[in-house]
Amino acid sequence: MRNIFMLLFILIFHISLKAAQPFQTVGAKSLSMGSVSLLPADFWSVFNNQAGLASQKNWTFGFAYDSYLGLNKELSVKSGAFIVPTESGTFGLTLNYFGYSAYHEQKIGLAYGKSLGELFSVGIQLDYISTSIGNDYGRADAFTFEIGILAKLSESFQIASHLYNPFMVKLGEINPEATPAIFKLAAAYNIDTDLLLLAEYEQSNTSHGIFKVGVEYHLIEQFFVRGGLSTNPNLYSFGIGFNLNGFNIDFGTSYHQILGFSPKVAIYYQIK
Repeated sequence: MRNIFMLLFILIFHISLKAAQPFQTVGAKSLSMGSVSLLPADFWSVFNNQAGLASQKNWTFGFAYDSYLGLNKELSVKSGAFIVPTESGTFGLTLNYFGYSAYHEQKIGLAYGKSLGELFSVGIQLDYISTSIGNDYGRADAFTFEIGILAKLSESFQIASHLYNPFMVKLGEINPEATPAIFKLAAAYNIDTDLLLLAEYEQSNTSHGIFKVGVEYHLIEQFFVRGGLSTNPNLYSFGIGFNLNGFNIDFGTSYHQILGFSPKVAIYYQIK
């Protein structure tokens, strides 16, 4: 009985918060800056904008845990990835999991990013996505892809774009449901070496556009403070980050005026 009520709650929650694609923004760093995800380029680009992988020069692995509304594990997203730089570009493998045994969604991705000269870089990821609803309702899966572009227009200004699932692949056989296509466009501006401003626009074919802004301040050598906001729904966010001997640790949360806090923690390690 508990599983039935929890399943109904997750499905209602999923629809009400437009979370049909819970893996679109990964990493506490992004969340704490209004969920701006395409910039800056870092390890989390393996999830959010594969073009950013081109700037990654070390073997790196990391994990993220996102708890919707600060509730139990049934409303959490768990993510893990590692990246491998080579002379021909940087490769990455990602895994995302949302839900629990009676209802869960998964996404597995194989990513690749490469520089095209000093100004541009591109990236692509092949995705396997699946949804499972209990033992009686079965499982639906499909393959799709996503592609990203990043342009460094000056030492202080960058822009990026990303397109996920352009052909809106369908899940299921009897009553197939089209998954949304999502387009993002972002810009980042370094006011100085310690202060970064970001803005991003996200548009899905199934919902209204989302505008996001974020800021990151390099307070001291190994410590960052961040903040941001986004629309549709209106969410405020903040967080902190640490760099310690190859470990990068981020904490962040978003805040909804009615539903409350949704915290996230993420960590990655660079093998130098």
